[in-house]
Amino acid sequence: MRKKMKYIKFLLFAIVDILFNIVCYITNPFVLLFADEVGNLPNIFTWWANWDDHLDIDWLIDEHHVPKFAEYDFHRHYKYHTPEEALQLIGEYRGYVDLLDGDFTLKERFQRYICRIVWLYRNNAYGFSYYVTGITVNEEDVKKIKTDEVDGYTWYVTDYAFCYKDMRKSFGKFSWDNYIGWKFRWFDDPTNRYMLALRITPFHRGD
Repeated sequence: MRKKMKYIKFLLFAIVDILFNIVCYITNPFVLLFADEVGNLPNIFTWWANWDDHLDIDWLIDEHHVPKFAEYDFHRHYKYHTPEEALQLIGEYRGYVDLLDGDFTLKERFQRYICRIVWLYRNNAYGFSYYVTGITVNEEDVKKIKTDEVDGYTWYVTDYAFCYKDMRKSFGKFSWDNYIGWKFRWFDDPTNRYMLALRITPFHRGD
């Protein structure tokens, strides 16, 4: 019975997670008005924020994931540290930036705001999916693993959690991008806590 309860738990958590995602979609632009110069949101907005990163991300601009009009000279103002670097430098698995030049023009502040909006919507309700509907998983508890190389998908199961990820071909140039359960596939979080995953689409394009 306990082994089946994880699926019921996931279903209930998924419903709550979807509802809060809707809240975040509506309120993200307002919440961002309270961010500080180095991409921190106040603690009251922890459920809106990334648990493993701040709001100002270099590659978002460098790789042109934001509208052209929103691209500004990120590297003049900030030096970005990845979560992995942060873990070594400050002992916390959460990306951050050093403020190099706080003299932003009005245009640059607007551009930064747009970049932050793109980032927050890309990771909508990230904190909620981690702190509220997330789960702690110990690697030694994993009972069953199917790998990408053998099966074309991954399937991890414990008595209390599961992780299913499928990126096999769907049709034409598209692939599935299914991620259901909790994201303990790689065990890359030193706290062993993992976000809820609920993504189903046959229209992924990429490698």
